[in-house]
Amino acid sequence: MPEKLKNMFFTNESVNKLAETVKQFYPAFDKEKFVSLIFCIAWEDKELKERMRHTTICLHDTLPPSYPEALEILKKAAPQTKGFEAMCLPDYVELYGMDDWDLSLPALGYFTKFASSEFAIRPFLDKDPQKAIAYMYKWAEDKDL
Repeated sequence: MPEKLKNMFFTNESVNKLAETVKQFYPAFDKEKFVSLIFCIAWEDKELKERMRHTTICLHDTLPPSYPEALEILKKAAPQTKGFEAMCLPDYVELYGMDDWDLSLPALGYFTKFASSEFAIRPFLDKDPQKAIAYMYKWAEDKDL
């Protein structure tokens, strides 16, 4: 039987790589705490998207409480974040950035270069379709996205 996707991503190696990348841009980042939060008792029971969301929450628990400050760190880490693990970056915006569109929507556009923001944009579209679509029109014209 082929290996499950959930076991191909968010491995010990990839989670530690994500932690090392974040630590490069946020020296106070508690890598050990982050990794231990990720691999909690319930980890094995989580499916792929649940693992992504759990990782996002663990990032939030170990990054600065200021959304703008945490977002800057994640934007710096984005170019070095690969695989499905990079989906945590737009997921972070979805979970914690709904009240700051001026930072969040450009961040989703930026994160799209490294991972899809297709899921993260949906709550913004639900909340204010016209405003979200205005950003999406800009992205459609951007040759880098």
